[in-house]
Amino acid sequence: MRANKKIVAVVAIIALVAVLGVCLVACNADSYTKKLEKAGYNVSSYKAEKDEEGKIEWGVVGTKVGSMVTVVKYKSSDDAKKAEDDHKNAIIKVGEVYRSGKIVIWGDAEGVKAAK
Repeated sequence: MRANKKIVAVVAIIALVAVLGVCLVACNADSYTKKLEKAGYNVSSYKAEKDEEGKIEWGVVGTKVGSMVTVVKYKSSDDAKKAEDDHKNAIIKVGEVYRSGKIVIWGDAEGVKAAK
């Protein structure tokens, strides 16, 4: 019985490490740049070195005829949630807004779908 608990614990730890590894690799500007370029977007990326409030880590902007999308990684989930709310409640709507953790994606439906 004791060996089974150890095996389950080891498997759980390995699964957790694998999930964290995927998240760390998948959540960077290069991965979004490649994904959008593959979908036919012209892409520009930036590091937010001059972010006045210090809330943004990096951003990616993708454009193609008739479509646009912006992906921004914030330094905290709270900042990302506030940005998501700001975009959803803006007077001039930006189309769709999607948030996953510290990443906020906004643009037209085609662009947001391509970035996800």
